[in-house]
Amino acid sequence: MKRHARTRRAAWLVALSLALTVLVVPPASAATLSASLTPSSANAGAQTTFTLTVTSQVRSLSLAAPSGFFVGSATSSRGNANVSGNQTVSVTGINGSQPVIVTITAWPNCTPGSATWTLNATGNPSTTYDPATLPTTVNTSSSCKLVFQHINDQRTGASFDVKVDVKRANDTIDPTYTNPISLSIETDPGNDDNPNLTSDSPRTPSGGTATFSAALAVAGTGYVLEACSSPITGTPCGLLEDDAGFISNLFAVYDDVQPCHAGNSCSAHASAPGQVSTQVSANGQEGNSVKAGIFGVPQATPGSTDLSNLDCAGYDEITEVIASFDFDGSGIKTVTNTVSAEQMKEIANQGVSFLQVCFGSSLPFKDRFNQDAVFNDTLGLWVGLLKDCPSNKKNLANSAPCVVSRQGGGTGTGTITYVAADKDPGGSRH
Repeated sequence: MKRHARTRRAAWLVALSLALTVLVVPPASAATLSASLTPSSANAGAQTTFTLTVTSQVRSLSLAAPSGFFVGSATSSRGNANVSGNQTVSVTGINGSQPVIVTITAWPNCTPGSATWTLNATGNPSTTYDPATLPTTVNTSSSCKLVFQHINDQRTGASFDVKVDVKRANDTIDPTYTNPISLSIETDPGNDDNPNLTSDSPRTPSGGTATFSAALAVAGTGYVLEACSSPITGTPCGLLEDDAGFISNLFAVYDDVQPCHAGNSCSAHASAPGQVSTQVSANGQEGNSVKAGIFGVPQATPGSTDLSNLDCAGYDEITEVIASFDFDGSGIKTVTNTVSAEQMKEIANQGVSFLQVCFGSSLPFKDRFNQDAVFNDTLGLWVGLLKDCPSNKKNLANSAPCVVSRQGGGTGTGTITYVAADKDPGGSRH
């Protein structure tokens, strides 16, 4: 019995010796990937075709784009190419020993600087590869955009959010952009003092979107905001950066907004200090609103380039005027200008028939003499006296801009009412 036990121990020792011999065999060393990526640079946000060339013998590869890049598509000279998450290019089923050429369409991030691609690949069972890094420079020249999310009409003095997205040329958001974005008023139909727009500009985007809290204290139709960020616009951004090109949709600020429903009438009210409340009404405007507001006509300021310089030759301006406006969903805005009794006394015979509208429009129009309005380079508007609307007052949108009516006068106030396209900010003096 004892000799049998010694035989079993001897066999166990031999097996252990063999196992230990296998464990100490060193693994094969990792090889270096031979690969290149061209071009070595690309403009921020611009569509770019990159070419990856791998001369090492590989069976599959995975190429991770730099953070902020958007990969749209990829094709390969060998194997099957696939893009996942718009970030990673994979090629599988590669056979043979010829180089692998992968063509990639991508859009870089919007921040200039250095960027790095990471390439991983597998070879045959006896070959492993270290990851390779492939550099790309993102140039300052930018195709990126600052895109406003839609701004709805707002109430006077009420806070509202303004959101600006940082987008590449293919309209995808770059969530990695963190350069400050500034906000300003590009078109201000309310007054010349740039009413409180935001208290926290500039803002740093989060997830590629900058959010501002805005408030506009003066009613007006045709407000346009502008966004600026120096890596994208190419110049440092001041408080107001005119003509940077990244502007919002037109929107209005109203003193009062009331919804209308089919078969019902509704009214909206607007008032200004020292002025009688103005009321506008509409009947059966299903799904639309009656919107009313009052704003003052800009005063003349020597050397300024705002609407205070709006002038029609041979025409004396009345500067103390209150303009109220409304929009009822018909495609035009209606503006009523009230001239005080004191101002009316300065008009010959105090007659409202002498009231005219000197109008500046962002759209060409025919003046009261059926001549083309003259483009004013300083204002950037077509300027002329408004014609009268057709007497039947039907389809006014086809005749706008034009004067609808004149009322009052004598020893009291006078009013003149005109219509214009609701998307035309325009402006007027009287």
